[in-house]
Amino acid sequence: MKNRMTKLIIACMAMVFFACGKEYVKTEFYVKNSSSETINFEITIVKRSTITEPYEVSLPFTLNANDSILARRVEMQKDGKNPQEWFTKFVIYPVEGIQMNDPNLPENWIKYNTGDTPIYVFTLNKDISNTHDVK
Repeated sequence: MKNRMTKLIIACMAMVFFACGKEYVKTEFYVKNSSSETINFEITIVKRSTITEPYEVSLPFTLNANDSILARRVEMQKDGKNPQEWFTKFVIYPVEGIQMNDPNLPENWIKYNTGDTPIYVFTLNKDISNTHDVK
């Protein structure tokens, strides 16, 4: 019990220490489906708890054609890098005839700023409408 209490005190002091020098802002992560088909995917995130240790939660999503969804909202360091790291696992279930983007590549997360809220958007499918067959 004493060892656990010591760890909790050290963790709280570390959070205060690191939080003092950095500015954190509410950040939103959206996932978009620009295809004409429904796409299923699953994300896993780490949830923090004030009572227990951090734990992972997996969330399944079904995203209809030409739709988007808020996948996560979190306090993130202002000017934070690597938005894909806010997901410990991101699985896109294949759909025949649709090529998918890689959610693990930071360049696939497009950043927008709306007021004080940074928004990252990941498009599940590759846009192949600009591809032309040469005959």
